[in-house]
Amino acid sequence: MLIVKKYKVESDALNVTLYKKEVSKKDRVIRWRPIAYFATVKNALEHLVGLEVNETGLKDLAAVNKKLEELLGLVRGLRVI
Repeated sequence: MLIVKKYKVESDALNVTLYKKEVSKKDRVIRWRPIAYFATVKNALEHLVGLEVNETGLKDLAAVNKKLEELLGLVRGLRVI
């Protein structure tokens, strides 16, 4: 399940895996690298929110708030929480 352009979540019988999209500079091939494992989808999405907020650089409250609203809208749309 693609969450945002560069992250996706997949699950199996044992866990939920958060993947990050990487594009090879050499041959432009897209690869999905696992970056974290969780017991629930909710935990994976909470971690993703933290990652996305940190990527704003925490420059100002407006940027952080905008990112949080964007991500919460995505999560609510998934009807997971």
